[in-house]
Amino acid sequence: MVARKSSPLSARILKWIGYITAVFSLIAGTYGGWTFFSGQFKKRHAIDELLAAESVRASAGDYASGWKEVEQAASIEPSSAKIQRVQEDLAMQWLENIHLSGDQTFSGITEKLEPVLIRGATSAKSPERQADLLAHLGWSYFLRSRESPSGPDPESAYRDALQRDPSNPYAHAMWGHLILWNHGGLTKANEQFDAALTSTRPVRAYVRTLQIASVMNNQSSEFEEETIRVANAIRSEHGELDPHDRGTILWIYSVRLVPSNDDTPAFLNALPPTQHLATFDWLSEGSDTSDSEIPLRSYCRARLLEAAGHFDEALTGYRTLRAQYPKRYDSAEVLDATVQAIARLGGK
Repeated sequence: MVARKSSPLSARILKWIGYITAVFSLIAGTYGGWTFFSGQFKKRHAIDELLAAESVRASAGDYASGWKEVEQAASIEPSSAKIQRVQEDLAMQWLENIHLSGDQTFSGITEKLEPVLIRGATSAKSPERQADLLAHLGWSYFLRSRESPSGPDPESAYRDALQRDPSNPYAHAMWGHLILWNHGGLTKANEQFDAALTSTRPVRAYVRTLQIASVMNNQSSEFEEETIRVANAIRSEHGELDPHDRGTILWIYSVRLVPSNDDTPAFLNALPPTQHLATFDWLSEGSDTSDSEIPLRSYCRARLLEAAGHFDEALTGYRTLRAQYPKRYDSAEVLDATVQAIARLGGK
């Protein structure tokens, strides 16, 4: 059989078929790539929206809703280091500002947060980050212990945190709080708070919040005087106090100064006189005062003026209080103390 050469027309047809096949392959590949990148873009956009929503929720104190947003983001990209860090940060923030409402329990919240803290502490590269997460894990254990004493020991978590980062302010402050919660010594607790306050990290306000709560949880003359000292420190640092705490601390002044007793000098000496007066005024400025409290507050301020050596101003305050007293108050205790103070200062 004689072989035949293909015609020029057949060759051209085959060549064009090859071109067309190549074009369709390119189109298919381009479409597949576009579909992939479009899917990735949509996924990233969804994650960014969820994390942005979480940030807004957390800023408003709605940690439960923020947690749901992060969980949705994690379901889209479970291995994302960014999402995991946001979730860890939210867990710590929630624990620092935890408040129960309705039928919520500490355990119901912490059981969601603890696995995230443990995962973060295990995988974190920085000793500081590990310590932050471990300290908050200890705080979670403490909150659980308020409902059930059989849980893990918070102190062990604080020790573990300080092994990784000896200056960690969270571990020190939370441990100081635990010491006073368990009725340990004030000196030992203050060693922890003082260590926390040496930190250059922006956590001083949180440390002071734990410290003031700790000393106010204990009822004794020693802790009342310490409460005044901590409040004075917060004032001098231009910090903030919850209005309810301000009112509670002002009540300490009333209890310790009206009427005077053997413990009154110790209270007056808890601070230098000018600082005592400045702290009392600072507390009063940020606290609501009912009409029935005005005479009591007026007496306390006059007593602090007297202790600071401002005798003329103190005497004026006492006299004004005595003149207005029958119209404002029905208890003889403040009136008796006022009359005694006027006589003590040589007034009439």
